[in-house]
Amino acid sequence: MNILYDYHLHSDFSGDCETPVELMAERAAALGLRGICFTEHLDLDAPVIENIDFTFDPGLYFRKMQNLKESFQGKLEIRVGAELGMQPHTLAAADEFAARWPFDFVIASQHYVNGQDPYYPSYFEGRDERRCYEEFFEVQYNLMRRLSRWNTLGHMDYIVRYGPAQNADYSFEAYADYIDPILRYLIESGKCLEVNTGGFKYGLGQPNPAADVLARYRELGGELITVGSDAHTPEYLAYDFDRAAALLAQLGFRYYAVFRDGTACMVPLEI
Repeated sequence: MNILYDYHLHSDFSGDCETPVELMAERAAALGLRGICFTEHLDLDAPVIENIDFTFDPGLYFRKMQNLKESFQGKLEIRVGAELGMQPHTLAAADEFAARWPFDFVIASQHYVNGQDPYYPSYFEGRDERRCYEEFFEVQYNLMRRLSRWNTLGHMDYIVRYGPAQNADYSFEAYADYIDPILRYLIESGKCLEVNTGGFKYGLGQPNPAADVLARYRELGGELITVGSDAHTPEYLAYDFDRAAALLAQLGFRYYAVFRDGTACMVPLEI
């Protein structure tokens, strides 16, 4: 395997996951990964859908992670993270939460647009798909600049997984006016861009963001990337990491970042 750290995964601390942390760690060790970072969902004031609570008890979480670190000492590096969902009225509280607890790594993710999650088909009903995508990027750009305590932008084109046509009509060129400001801000602010292999899982044939978006990021001088599978069950840990590594090498990336105590450490892509 060419990428040995999975820095986006979930356990039963996330409202949409039922997998115990031990099973995720056992699978990671069996795959030969060097390290993983749990990034549990924190979507404050999320719309109530399917009775899912996208918050967690941080005290309990850190105690559990400490026990897990001790269990896997010498076998697997365990890091503690969070995935902060961005909504206009929760940014300050999300920043406060991230500041209060000693996370190794924080993902900023756009899951909701005007209180709706594109994961559900109702988001697109009666609407133009292109305009839905544009709106998603507009909101993401505005919110990411107002949130402070984060390290990487998660699954930047998340919405494309769930659109009626998915990525059939989607490309960097088609949405350049919306995507370029996001990429430029990441570079200017020293933030990372996540390469999320969930896109392969969802049948896009590409990660999130798409290959041409990653190519544009590199063209602009972007070098800081993190890599995560977005796994909610053990079988998707490190999903298609070899495929992602080959793509990244082709695009000119030579390193990816892992975080320890909030500080980036660059790891060579082992191609």
